Amino acid sequence: REALVTGAATSEEDMKVIAEVMFTWAREQGAVSFAHWFFPIRGGSGASGSMCGACKMDTMIDLDWSSAEATKPFKATLPYERLFFGE
Repeated sequence: REALVTGAATSEEDMKVIAEVMFTWAREQGAVSFAHWFFPIRGGSGASGSMCGACKMDTMIDLDWSSAEATKPFKATLPYERLFFGE
């Protein structure tokens, strides 16, 4: 809540809670992937003021890196780092 009011950075603990709630809700809706539509602020899009949008696609699966298997199994997940990554 403080981040919304003051513009302070969102705490890592809050990021994890937000990601978990979003993942649970999305899976209940049958989602397996998500997209992030954004307008780059660093320019280079060829349009005046970076007016061209972009879309980043991602999935809600990842490799289980904690597995001892040589071929890592998949697991359903949405790491908070994927949601809170600046462009």
